[in-house]
This record gives sequence, structure tokens and C-alpha cells, in this order.
Amino acid sequence: MAFFDFMKLILELLIGFMGFTVLMGLIQPWWVLWWTSKQNRMLVLKYYGIPWLLLLAIWLVLIKIP
Repeated sequence: MAFFDFMKLILELLIGFMGFTVLMGLIQPWWVLWWTSKQNRMLVLKYYGIPWLLLLAIWLVLIKIP
């Protein structure tokens, strides 16, 4: 059970980090897309929003498992 709790903690930290980057990127896209030639909010949602939603969906499935 300890391994499951550890993985759940790592997943929650990743979800928090990705959510933070999505919010920061929606405010100022350059802060999270500094390596690309063009920075816009759609690219922020593409690079950070989609993985964030996938991690959130995985987390929602895992919290249902006792």
C-alpha cells in the first residue's frame, strides 16, 4: 500500500505543477513557452493543458480504487 500512496503523491504533485504552468501560460505564454519561436495561448493548452487533463483523469480513476 505504501507504493500506491507514493505514486498517488507523485501524480498529485505533477497535476499541481501542470495546473500551475497552464495558469501561468494563459496569463503570459512566454513564461512557459520560451523555447518556441511563437508563443500563444493555444500552444500552452496543447503542450500543457492536454497532459494536465490526462493526468487529472488518471488521478480521478485512481482515487476511486480503495
